[in-house]
Parts: sequence; C-alpha cells; structure tokens
Amino acid sequence: MSSHDVDGLNAGYARLLLEDYLENPDSVPAEWRELFESGDSALVSSHLGLQRLLDALGDGHGDGNGHAPAAAAPAAAPAELAPAPVPVAAAPPPVDDTLLGGVAAAMALVKAHRMHGHLAAHLDPLGSEPFGDPALDESRLIPQLTPELQARIPASVLRVHVPGKTLAEALPALKAVYCGTIAYEIEHLSDHAERVWLRQAIESGRYREQLEIEQRVELLRRLSQVEGLEQYLRRSFLGQKQFSLEGLDALVPMLDEAIVLAAAAGAHEVVMGMAHRGRLNVLAHTIGRPYETILREFEGERTIEAVVMDDEGGTGDVKYHLAATGTRETPFGEVTISLAPNPSHLEAVDPVVEGRARAGQTDRSTGGGLHDPSVALPVLIHGDASFAGQGVVAETLNLSSLDGYSTGGTLHLITNNQVGFTTDMDDARSTRYASDLAKGFDIPI
Repeated sequence: MSSHDVDGLNAGYARLLLEDYLENPDSVPAEWRELFESGDSALVSSHLGLQRLLDALGDGHGDGNGHAPAAAAPAAAPAELAPAPVPVAAAPPPVDDTLLGGVAAAMALVKAHRMHGHLAAHLDPLGSEPFGDPALDESRLIPQLTPELQARIPASVLRVHVPGKTLAEALPALKAVYCGTIAYEIEHLSDHAERVWLRQAIESGRYREQLEIEQRVELLRRLSQVEGLEQYLRRSFLGQKQFSLEGLDALVPMLDEAIVLAAAAGAHEVVMGMAHRGRLNVLAHTIGRPYETILREFEGERTIEAVVMDDEGGTGDVKYHLAATGTRETPFGEVTISLAPNPSHLEAVDPVVEGRARAGQTDRSTGGGLHDPSVALPVLIHGDASFAGQGVVAETLNLSSLDGYSTGGTLHLITNNQVGFTTDMDDARSTRYASDLAKGFDIPI
C-alpha cells in the first residue's frame, strides 16, 4: 500500500470522472459532481472539457441538465444569400494536468479535515498533544500541494466556507476551525442536507462571533461567581461529600446562552436533568437557588425558599438529589427552568426529562394533543463515565426519533473531567470519546 493517501487521485483520474460526468452526471461521486457543477472560471480555463461543461450548463452554476440544448432548426435562407463560411475551430487551450491533480488532492485534504480534524484538535486542558492523523498531512498527497500550486487552486471549487480565495489562503483557516480548541464530528450523519448546513455553520464562524467588551466582562463575572462558590464550599466544609464543578466552569455560561437561544426560538420552558457534579452551582446560578439555602443544607438544615424545592429523599447527599424550578427573564420573554430530581443511578433521570419535555410540548386543549417541539427544550447534562457506561442512555436515545416520544431534539452536554468518579479515563470505556455512543443515532457532535 502506498504511503501516500491520494495515490491515483491525479489528473488522469479527474479527467475520467469529468468524461463520465458529461455522459451522466449521476455516475460520479457527489463531491465531484458539485465540483464540476461549480464551473469555476480559473479551473475551466485550464481544461477544454470543463469549457464544454460550462457550455452545457449555461451559466456555469449547475442550472442546466448537463446537456447543451439542441439548436433550433433555422428558417429557410433566402436564395440570394450565400451560405456563411465555415469557421475554423480555434486551438483548444492546453490541458493543465498538474492543476487538475492538485484540485483532486485538495478535495481529499478538505474531506480529511472535516472527517479527522478532531483527532488533531487541542482538547485536553492538561496540555497533552493530540494524536493527529496522517490524512491531515498535505505532504502525503499526490501531486504535492506546493505553496505555488495551492495559490492556483480556487477555494470556490472546494466548497469550503472559510475566508480565502485560494487554497493557500483558506487552508490555515480550515485548520484553525477543525484542529483548534473545538472539535466537530458531523460526517457520520446520514442526511446530506444536514451535513451541508453544519459545514456552512461551522466553517463560516456564524456562531463564533467576537465578543464585545461588555460581553467579556459579563462572562468573567459569571465565571468568577462559579469559581467563587466552589472555592468557598471547599474551604468551609472540609471532609463533606462534594461534587465540584472545577474544571468544568464553562457549563454555567453555556446554559445561560442555551436558555436565551431557546427563548429566541419560541421556547417557554427548559427542562433539565443532571448528575451530582456541578449540580449545586447550576442550582444557584441557573435555577436561582439562594446561597443561604445551599449553606444550610451543608449544615444539615432543610429550608423551603422562594424557588420551589421538591425533596425526593436521599442517602446522606440529599442536596445533590433535589429538584428545583425557577424563572429567567430573557430579551425574548420569561422562561421557566426546571431541574428534575435525580437518583444515585445518575442517568435514570434521562427518560424522565424527555417525558416532561414532551408533556410540556403537547397542547391537549384541542383534544388532539398537538405537539409543538419549539415550546420546551430538554437539556441533559451527563458525566463522561455515565454517558458511556449506563445503558439507560442508549435506551433513551433509541426513543428519540419515534413519533410518540420525540421531543424535536435534546441538548446533551457531557461534563468530562477525565475522571469517572474514581476511574481513570483509560479504564472507563473502549471508545476514544465519551460521546461516541451518540454517533449511532445520527447526532452531530
């Protein structure tokens, strides 16, 4: 087997695909069909076949049916008019096999970043180097994607959505997106339209806008609240059972943003379920439970506050099992936020949350049980060990697409502190990521 990943994806192969496309557009792979339909002028000028393609497609953007329209039969010429001289065919432009092969290699490189970029992403806050993947190394491709060749390949024919007019300009941005500090796994999805939408959203930076100064200050204030509570509890209640959010502090700002986005989409309710880790911080800062109540419970007291608290019992760590309901004002209206009580079998709360959300989404006033998924958003916060290890997670996911149980989508957050209670992550599961189970249910990660 060759040490190169694109051995054979050269100009000759590209030209054969083009000929097949001209005969039958459906006979070539989808990514090549998209390339030929794009009809980029810089690439077309290098190959007579692509010029034929543009002629067949009309405006060069895939609006035709792949065949040039037949010319209408001319009206009978007047007898006095002599026939026009037959024009001499112009010499075809030279075929640039290097450029065609470079486009093939570049397409393979783009696909590799979308599929395997997560393997090179820097996700470990402890600083360990990512494993990477050989497919991400452009030096392994044939032909070699030299800087000069990269500068000749138009980014438009690669169907990428990062800034840059050529591969040379777009490739660093593509690496920053897929191999930065956020990883994406979407290429396993079976819905082509969904994959395309996600690629556009991810690569364009649509949801990664720069924060204004005021937003940064507010984010710092929020993170300081989260960390301050954790430090105070640790100092003040030595020896007591605690499940700290330390290392996962971003959870609370993430929930803040999710609640606002849910309200913007029309939701009036957010139904949440989570395990012990970070629960007190979520109760305090997301639900609105007073600090005084949390501190009294560390001292053994039980107080009912303005926030509705439902005592479901427990085994000495009652404060980590309690349910609560609060409200949050957003620019799009008031949202009710409820946190379901959880048992010690942590993920058993998952189907409870889904059922409560489905009930909140169902309007029974008409007698028909009209289902509107936009009304309530279910949010499940998992531990890394329990998501991979507890069967109820898969059982709940298995119901997600059934008409009688679907909630229109659930936001799953896996709080991965790399320690499953007392188990090192290398001994906790057989998959690379805690989230790998979700791939079997067509869930983007």
